[in-house]
Amino acid sequence: MHGGAEWTGAAFDPASSRLFVTANKLPWVVTIAKTKLLPRRIAPFTDGNKTYIQYCSGCHGRERDGEGMGAPLFTAPGRLTDEQVKQAIHSGKGSMPAVSIPETKIAGLLDFLFERDLKLAHLAEPSDEKPTYRFVNYFKLLDQDERPGIKPPWGTLNAIDLNTGRIAWRVPLGEYEDLIKKGLPVTGTENFGGATVTAGGLVFVAGTRDLHIRAFDSSTGAELWRHKLPFGGFAPPAVYEVNGREYVVIAATGGGKLGPPLGDAYIAFSLR
Repeated sequence: MHGGAEWTGAAFDPASSRLFVTANKLPWVVTIAKTKLLPRRIAPFTDGNKTYIQYCSGCHGRERDGEGMGAPLFTAPGRLTDEQVKQAIHSGKGSMPAVSIPETKIAGLLDFLFERDLKLAHLAEPSDEKPTYRFVNYFKLLDQDERPGIKPPWGTLNAIDLNTGRIAWRVPLGEYEDLIKKGLPVTGTENFGGATVTAGGLVFVAGTRDLHIRAFDSSTGAELWRHKLPFGGFAPPAVYEVNGREYVVIAATGGGKLGPPLGDAYIAFSLR
């Protein structure tokens, strides 16, 4: 989902015919479920089914299979508990706001979601159609420390030789301070910030979890400079010149896919 090169783009150096691309190595777990196992209800519906249609189907789909941003709920049995559903209804969860469902209707809704009311429901005749599969959810495969559950490097800056189609060099991008203190090699981090290359042989890039903007040697990939930003810089830096002096500027606003604190800053550096 967030692996390989992302939408942040790439930087091209016409002098060397190299393309500089940031990338992530991060596995995800994707779950699907067989929908044939779901009994298809027909009118007249149970009270819990009616409550679901009135308050929940707009986001979670008439058949509990998800609608737009709403998560599918046909897998609720065995995956959720009554208390978890109640908590989501009363307090919201993720992008879902709290829902004002009368307390007298909650029990019936739960019986519907967890299919405890099937004896009262009117069901369609079993179908001989082949089973179909629907998307349930997806999530990052992380270890016990909330880091990618795969061998590092987890984030890289890559130089691709467009004359040969081969990787000229690849270096880890970003680091975890606690791992560095333990003497471990630089692992790279998940990143969402594109690269910018200059005619003077520098590649500027930010977008890492450690909030640094860095400069690399475009020929070798050696890190030459870094500076910690007040907030994450999740966009390619811009390079410009004023009165013969060159500058690098980046928008540092945080947030985004990595979830660090939000801010509002433009940070500029001069190249001496």
